[in-house]
Amino acid sequence: MDKQTHRRYGHVVIVGLDGMGVFCKDTPTPRMDEIFAAGAKTTCAVALFPTISAQNWGAMLIGADPQVHGLTNSIISQKEYTNRALPTIFTTVRHAFPESVLCSVSNWEPINHGIIEHDVGVHLDTADDGDSTTALVETCIRREKPDLLFLQIDDPDGAGHRYGYGSKEHLACITKVDAMVGRIYDALNGAGMLDDTLFMVITDHGGFKNGHGGYTDTEKYIFFALCGKTVCKTENFFAATKDVNAVVRYAFGLDVPPVCNDGYSSQVPQGVFADYDTPYQKTAEGKRYEIAPQPQPPLHSEKGLTAFFDAKDIRLALFFENNADDASGNARFVEHGHVKYYAAGVRGSCAELGATGALVSPDVRFGTEDFTICAWLKVDDAPGAEAYYCGTKTMTDSGPGFMLGFTNYATWLGIETSDPASYQEFTQPYRREVSGGWLHTIFAFRRRQCEIDVYRNFKCKETIVLPKEFADVSMDALAFTVGDDASRKINTGNDALICLDDLLIFGKAFTAADAEKLAAYYQGSAD
Repeated sequence: MDKQTHRRYGHVVIVGLDGMGVFCKDTPTPRMDEIFAAGAKTTCAVALFPTISAQNWGAMLIGADPQVHGLTNSIISQKEYTNRALPTIFTTVRHAFPESVLCSVSNWEPINHGIIEHDVGVHLDTADDGDSTTALVETCIRREKPDLLFLQIDDPDGAGHRYGYGSKEHLACITKVDAMVGRIYDALNGAGMLDDTLFMVITDHGGFKNGHGGYTDTEKYIFFALCGKTVCKTENFFAATKDVNAVVRYAFGLDVPPVCNDGYSSQVPQGVFADYDTPYQKTAEGKRYEIAPQPQPPLHSEKGLTAFFDAKDIRLALFFENNADDASGNARFVEHGHVKYYAAGVRGSCAELGATGALVSPDVRFGTEDFTICAWLKVDDAPGAEAYYCGTKTMTDSGPGFMLGFTNYATWLGIETSDPASYQEFTQPYRREVSGGWLHTIFAFRRRQCEIDVYRNFKCKETIVLPKEFADVSMDALAFTVGDDASRKINTGNDALICLDDLLIFGKAFTAADAEKLAAYYQGSAD
């Protein structure tokens, strides 16, 4: 247990504004301007790499780098957090003050599900949007007067993904959320808590175009502001998202452990508090954040896909460059739910689909002809159960079609004719042999032969042989779906999130020579 000195504050409130970055500089925020006029605020704080929600909300609450705490969007959607060696600040405060009231209210349910421990008595609430979150928080403050309150409002991130970070819609959303921050602050005042509260507003990351996950300036720099009786009036101090944990420890008079780059590494920002002067230790770890994803070349450019393959053979080219546009122009997709884009794909951006959203197109047709489906799959921390990434079949009903999926140990194929008894599924165990946790898969359907060649990382690993009745079955009974099965219910029901890059469909069955050409395309050179 931490050594208790003296408790500086009776209450700590952490307001998390997802996806705001420092775009608040570009739009009116009158309430935050007022609240932090005599406090500490900065637009020089940084999100940690990768600039993704789970990694940075986890860093804030746990006080460690993402590479140390290991949480991802997929993990926190599926599993509770139980790492006793690196507890969240909720567990730390509970052990120090057993009678404390601890509350978390979040738009994004995975925070409550997979970051905050469930066995230390934290009151957990999930709301649909910023307005309902604010209403819940106002009630919580009035009724509970919590010692520690964390809340997350997802609206800015949703607007950034949908309209673009820094767009007029994104900026308008930030101004709207500013009013919500004001309502929370007013609720503290109305409850008589304000004089003894350390009040913080922080964001987990910014964004670039419609996505985030890389380490460009608009993704990594974040707003962080504090006010309270010991806070100095200062601007542009340095801090990282993980430093929220140490700030809460400071507020409750608890020891802040020494910096350990392989463990707890949260620190109190220097110059923020009048009674705290421990120097801030900047580490040399910034270099490992300097990534340079390979850009996606235009389809018809010198290094584009048509430099390696005949354009008439390319039926679909979903590059996920912050959108669901088919670069071949053959198909249009409708977004169901919410698809997110991240900067650190194999080529440019990649897409996160599954539990939050999927893409559907009636334009992608297979008939009874040969075809090949290629995709990069992010297999690091992949789901334990099958997560479906594309196909024309629902896994809850019988009917002709196919589905492709993967788990944390294998790729997967399910296929069926109009006869329910014909259903078959196949798994292909893989080894994680691609840098960055990406695995490339190719499924080449040779329809007349009733054979499917399965390639991993551009090498043919096995051939699946189907009964002859599969030769004449059209696979187009249901619309082609990306990010789930064709019912759009399985990944959603399993809370499975998956990352894809470069989903390609060719109107022929790949040979080994074709796979080699695709490998050369990703290496950036044509024969």
